[in-house]
Amino acid sequence: MRRTLVASGAASALLLTGLVSLSATAAEPEGCHPTKENRPVCQAGSPAETATFLDATAKVKEPEHISLAEHVYVGPFAELVADDDAPISIGDESNVQDNVLILGARDGDSDSDSDSDDDGGRETVRGEGHAEPGVEIGDRVILAHGVSVIGPAQIGVEGNDIPADPAGDQEVFLSFSSQVDGAVLERNTGVGALGRVGPGVRLRSGFIVLPGKNVTTQTEADDPALGKVRLINEADVAFNEAVIEVNTAFAREYTRLYRDNPSNVRGVNFDPGHTEFNHDRDLPSFAGQEKRVPGFRNRLIGDLNLIDTFSRFSSVSGARISLRADEGEPFGVGSVDRMGDDVIFHALEEADLVAGDRVQYGDKVVVHGGGRVVVAGEPEEPTVVGDDVVLEDESIVFRSTIGNGSVIGQRSVVVGSDLAPGTEVPPRTVIINGVKFGDVEW
Repeated sequence: MRRTLVASGAASALLLTGLVSLSATAAEPEGCHPTKENRPVCQAGSPAETATFLDATAKVKEPEHISLAEHVYVGPFAELVADDDAPISIGDESNVQDNVLILGARDGDSDSDSDSDDDGGRETVRGEGHAEPGVEIGDRVILAHGVSVIGPAQIGVEGNDIPADPAGDQEVFLSFSSQVDGAVLERNTGVGALGRVGPGVRLRSGFIVLPGKNVTTQTEADDPALGKVRLINEADVAFNEAVIEVNTAFAREYTRLYRDNPSNVRGVNFDPGHTEFNHDRDLPSFAGQEKRVPGFRNRLIGDLNLIDTFSRFSSVSGARISLRADEGEPFGVGSVDRMGDDVIFHALEEADLVAGDRVQYGDKVVVHGGGRVVVAGEPEEPTVVGDDVVLEDESIVFRSTIGNGSVIGQRSVVVGSDLAPGTEVPPRTVIINGVKFGDVEW
């Protein structure tokens, strides 16, 4: 397998922050199958107002066993891996963001025997009857950048005790680099950044896994006093609804961008514009020169301003990189010392992002902009990565300022914080609002 399987209230907190019963034979999903003729728009002839859009770089294995409903956005370098025993279905208005990995089944699981554990006699999701694996993702589910989902799993399903609310407020949010592995997440739940829900666990409606926590038993999932989950709140719900609105707009407007010119949705190119949060179509610039390079191996989109020339950036950057200034903008990026594989830049609407000179970006780094109110009544502050900063593999920066010469350790996350120059954050550490929240447990 190519990539490692990895996997706050305020909105920042959510971003940081079951026993499934499957039939004996996996049902074939209904809906649009993202076969060649249905890429990047699924169905090919759908009106933009209802279309699903898959970025040209997204990888799909056995699309006949994958079902996508309407208004779904699938971002750059996402991977959906299904087979006839492990189908994948994704419901209306859900989104699969950059570098997300969905596996219908872990290798070899489709023939696994039934298992059980000692937590109250629970059987694991692979349980009795050689249950066939698969991944079912319901309506209005958000799979943020770098998430992984490993089947058999269900996300956004109706709870055993709490029926679905027809009025809404039932989204599921999986934050940056979180993981759902063989688990069930009911509607109105969430998992914080670098959080995880493990096999056999059911996350019940109204609960969110805290950032970095690894929930492996039903007791941990049900009891906030154990320090791994908290209750969802109104800020979480409002944030989720805004994310859904943005990504359904992406499905519509990237479809229109593609139909204007199929090469518009490849390589270095335009953002789609024509949304309430991003009105204009912009091109990235290199050393002050706007450039459009549809054949480039990475996705650089929108009002992204790099101080490096295109040639130099290409020489110091890896593969499967997604720098997307299609929501928040502009992005100002200084000279890149090194940029590893699977790096992601993005920003919330009305937020920008600034990165300094000589920054080293490890593999699977996420840098995400989002407005921060530092002084009441003053404009929001951008996310800033200073000069000579080292962001080690799988580190995450969100709504923060990282001082010059700082080092953010491997698989660490920094949210809502102003770090002084020269700060060293140890590996696998969660920093929220400038203080250590905990460790990444897995």
